Amino acid sequence: MYDIAVIGGGIVGLSFAMQACEKFPGLRLLILEKENGVAQHQTGHNSGVIHSGVYYKPGSLKARLCVEGAREMVEFCLRHGIAHEVCGKVIVATNSEEAARLDDLRQRGEATG
Repeated sequence: MYDIAVIGGGIVGLSFAMQACEKFPGLRLLILEKENGVAQHQTGHNSGVIHSGVYYKPGSLKARLCVEGAREMVEFCLRHGIAHEVCGKVIVATNSEEAARLDDLRQRGEATG
């Protein structure tokens, strides 16, 4: 008998399950996943990049959430012994139009933090 059944062992289902167990320590929770392991479907196919918010308008909600989320993700990985690498970001221009945007992106990145 379980109190909650979470359908899907991807990032959203696992995040919900973790938060539910932290908030309600006695909770009996079941995770139902069709794959052989967690994060094997859509979650396992993402780029694995923690986004910096460089493409969003400085001060916007998206930019702020990227910076806050990146900080929290690194802290989470450290707390739980999850391998990760903070290696920065390289943005490359492949033509003259993109080269013209590089300075704007640098300014956005600096303003966003």
